[in-house]
Amino acid sequence: MFLKQFVYINWDNIPNLEFDFGPVNLFSGGNGSGKTTAADAIQTVMTAAHENLFQYNPGQDETTQRGRGGKRVRTLASYVLGCDDGSYARLDPTDGYLAAVFHPTQGESGEPFTAVIAVRAWLDSAGGNGVARQDDAQFFIISGETLGQSHFVRSDSAGRYVVPLPDLQTLLIGEFGKRRVEKYETKKAYLRRLYGALRGKSDAVTETEAIAAARAFSRFMSYKPIKGINRFVADEILEQKDSARRCVRFPASSKPSTTWSGMRPTC
Repeated sequence: MFLKQFVYINWDNIPNLEFDFGPVNLFSGGNGSGKTTAADAIQTVMTAAHENLFQYNPGQDETTQRGRGGKRVRTLASYVLGCDDGSYARLDPTDGYLAAVFHPTQGESGEPFTAVIAVRAWLDSAGGNGVARQDDAQFFIISGETLGQSHFVRSDSAGRYVVPLPDLQTLLIGEFGKRRVEKYETKKAYLRRLYGALRGKSDAVTETEAIAAARAFSRFMSYKPIKGINRFVADEILEQKDSARRCVRFPASSKPSTTWSGMRPTC
């Protein structure tokens, strides 16, 4: 499966839009132009912003999520409200949507699907300091269907409006049918089904497999200097039990070489 399209609705400073992906994609721009914001949206879909999995903003302390240079920590709710270092673009309770459209690669089994994360956030002004709070979050897999911006932003006689979160499931079922609209009550259930769909399966993978896949994606998204391929594989790819019982030895008089067995370096 590959990511073909991404939909941003009420996500920080990014206009509501559909973004088409190609085989290779480059995010470029100056500081504050939205590169990290766009990438964090993708990470949100792939990790469900699950505790101990996601790492918003690689420029922050990656283990504690503390902002550097006095900047505020980015959260799912603050992204929906459009927080910019304490100022909010959207003050009323706001519904934000992220949708990732996946298609099978050539020769791959499975059907296209759309993963959707819907969040309602509001601004808590108690104590004089505004804090973004999350009120609700919903997780969907729309099997066999490709969603776009028009599914989240509608029009009526009063003009364009963002679909209220409580109405989303009913609208999707009305268009695609109940069988296609899969709603998950927990982040883990959503991740299990997401990574099952990414493998072309019609059901979910195990919780262990889903969590491991989401964690690997989050680590991939965050910036870390790579000091060497062997250390990178041991720290980021192998489980601890694997790296503890396997090793790579290089003769002192020769260039490094590695014998691989299913992504596992052996002696």
